Amino acid sequence: MSSQLPDGKLYDLTMIREIAHGNNDFVKKMMSLFIDTMPPAISELKQHLSERNWTALGAIAHKIKPSIDTMGIVSLKEDIRAMERNGKEMSNLDELPELMNKVDAVIQRVIDDLHAELAEG
Repeated sequence: MSSQLPDGKLYDLTMIREIAHGNNDFVKKMMSLFIDTMPPAISELKQHLSERNWTALGAIAHKIKPSIDTMGIVSLKEDIRAMERNGKEMSNLDELPELMNKVDAVIQRVIDDLHAELAEG
């Protein structure tokens, strides 16, 4: 598994736009909600990882999985599920730090890109 981030846009708002039925304010609200809710969730993941609280780590990964899917962040689709599964099953724990680094890096770039897209209007 490479911690190299893929080039280009790391998210796809197609699903949110379909749900919004042309309501751009809704799309912007969902983008802002992601920007606001993901940093605390990532902090929780990091804390649980450092404390080796695998069950809690799996629970937080489960909680943020729908946000990652809805935002079309396909590069994390399998990684967040692996974090959830490994945490809950307490298996492949040696993979968790690298998964955490990738999830953190991708989410941070998505947040930066969403900020830029919102600023453009």
